[in-house]
Amino acid sequence: MASPRFKHRQEAFWQSARLWLLAGSGLAALGGLFYILATAGPKRVSQTTPVVTTVDDPAMARLSEEVDALERVYRQAADAKLPTEEANASLAKAVEKQKELLRTYSKAGLDQSSRLTRLESELASVQSRDKVTQIERLQLDGEELLSAGQADAAGIKLREALRLQKEINLSSASSRYKNYVRETALTQAVAAVEAAPLRQEKEAALATARLAAGEQRWADALTAYTVARDAQTRLNREYGRTRYADLSEADRLGAEIESLNAAGIATDIQAKAQAGDKAMAEGRAPAAAALFAEAGALQLQVNQNYPRSRFVSSQLIENLEIKRQTALSFELAESIAQLNREIGMHLGKRQVVAADQQLALIGPKIEKLASEFPKSSRLDSELRIKFGYLALRRENLRALQDAVYGHLLPLPGVEGERQMLARELPQSLYVLVMNTNPSRNPGRALPVDSVSWSDAQDFCQRMSWLLGRTVRLPTVEEFRLALGEGERVGWDNQNSEGRSHDASSLKTNANGFADLLGNLAEWTMAQAETDQAAVFGGSYLDTPQALAKVPLELRLKRDRARHIGMRIVVE
Repeated sequence: MASPRFKHRQEAFWQSARLWLLAGSGLAALGGLFYILATAGPKRVSQTTPVVTTVDDPAMARLSEEVDALERVYRQAADAKLPTEEANASLAKAVEKQKELLRTYSKAGLDQSSRLTRLESELASVQSRDKVTQIERLQLDGEELLSAGQADAAGIKLREALRLQKEINLSSASSRYKNYVRETALTQAVAAVEAAPLRQEKEAALATARLAAGEQRWADALTAYTVARDAQTRLNREYGRTRYADLSEADRLGAEIESLNAAGIATDIQAKAQAGDKAMAEGRAPAAAALFAEAGALQLQVNQNYPRSRFVSSQLIENLEIKRQTALSFELAESIAQLNREIGMHLGKRQVVAADQQLALIGPKIEKLASEFPKSSRLDSELRIKFGYLALRRENLRALQDAVYGHLLPLPGVEGERQMLARELPQSLYVLVMNTNPSRNPGRALPVDSVSWSDAQDFCQRMSWLLGRTVRLPTVEEFRLALGEGERVGWDNQNSEGRSHDASSLKTNANGFADLLGNLAEWTMAQAETDQAAVFGGSYLDTPQALAKVPLELRLKRDRARHIGMRIVVE
């Protein structure tokens, strides 16, 4: 009986042997797989040209030899590059004979079928060469006929050219004879010829529609535009690759149709708007407002129902609403205008109490007009600003007027009520009117300085509201009239200590005016559209000799300088 030690060694041996056997089996399997992969797959193909094998059947052999003979006749001419009709006929006859051989002898081999394929390809190439020349001539003739307007004759030529090109492209001819680009071009040309009558129908209908629209025969125009639109739709659908296809044209014609459908409504809108204008001119404001409202409702209907119509107009709706609100606000606006005239008249006559009473009435009316009829053309934004300002100055109206009228003098030699401030405008008055002081040399009794030309215009505007009269800057001529020919004195660079002085602190001239020369140069009236204005009289910066020459300098209207001020003229 074997010892345990022996048994242990025996088990270890068999375990090791099993491992080696498994490894060997795996290697053998991999080797077999490698052999299969290496030997499987396509074999090398012989590069020798297949030849027609010798046939055993004597009749079949004779037919095959006839094919050989016919092909040799063609080949000799082809190799010499002298193709003749006889050679081409021999090739065609060889093809027919080869077809006969394959039909008659079912046991003919693959080489006989291959020869038929080769012969047919050669014959197709020969025939295609002649067809290409014919196609080119047909295409050229067709295009010339089409340009001459002979669409039917052109169509015959182009269709034949297309037929021949398709035959070549579908045949077994050499690829150098096939031309798919030409086939596409010929297809499009034929489609264009076929589409030409439909296009002519569209153009004729379009001409009829335009004529009828010009003569305002809307029903006829609508019918003709519909025919034109339908024709264009067919062109787009059936001949989409031709130059006659035009999606935008179809849309435009659709818009014309919508316009004609809306034309009747547009006529009613115009009639109602004109009737509204007439009613306004006759003073029948409520009737006018009703007509404008009806016209606006109709225009809204056009905009919603015929959005591509040329009668669509949001602006017209806006204009009609403006007219409607203007008509509705007519009575209120007239009462405001009347109060405005009366207030101006009272202020102009210095009847401050009467003006104050009416100022209390006009403000609420203006606010009512603005809130209830914000689009009325009678709503004057400047009028709102004017009376808003006057409302704030009601308690100071008399003092403001006195501050001006107490210092006005008539201009010498000027007829009519035109007076000029005897002194330069003091800062105290400027602050009272404008509620601000731009001066760089401050002082209530000092003349206002550092005002631009536009600042001066704003002051004149507010002063006009306060006085009920036109207030403006003096002209150069008015300055010269006030200056006169007497003694001329003023604050200059020798006596001013480099600053401005109180208005009228030097003696006045013979006409009663002060500081026309020196102290501050003063803005003069100028055209609103220019960017410059003159300043008159020089300033404390000038020499006495310069002041004696009465300086006049052009300045930009936006300029602000501590030596430039202003005075006013009241008409």
